[in-house]
Amino acid sequence: MLLSGSLSPPASCNRHHGLCTAPWKKWGGSCYLITLKPLTYDDAREACRGLGAKMAAPRSDQENDFLASLAQGSKIWVACTDLRQEGEWECEGSQDGQGIYINWMDGQPDNAGGNEHCATIWSPDKKWNDYRCNGEQLAVCKQQPRTHCFTTNNDGRLEADSCL
Repeated sequence: MLLSGSLSPPASCNRHHGLCTAPWKKWGGSCYLITLKPLTYDDAREACRGLGAKMAAPRSDQENDFLASLAQGSKIWVACTDLRQEGEWECEGSQDGQGIYINWMDGQPDNAGGNEHCATIWSPDKKWNDYRCNGEQLAVCKQQPRTHCFTTNNDGRLEADSCL
């Protein structure tokens, strides 16, 4: 059946109401995917970039808990480091360390051995620890959802997928 008239994308057609295609999981307006194997911090960031995503850095207790639930008992990277300046933690999406969410375990970060500059979530207690960036752990990638919006011409035929 052809539709008549020209259609505009519905108001609900935006990235916040979009889709997360399997195996991505939707939470809080974003899509998340955990890596299949442990990677170094830099390799995990690159793996996420290769998927058109960024490594996740939680911005709330709820998002932190969600990431820990994806890990199912494994440690996972958090997109936060103090590589630029020891003790000054910066997270993906933050501006010069302003307004970042942190959830350190008691006594952390401690920079044990002078070589712990990347943050991890230990999923059983959902708290963070600083860790060697060249260690290997799982990571969670985060991206905006996809939307599927279509427009039609005056004959009711699809013209273009305007949001993919």
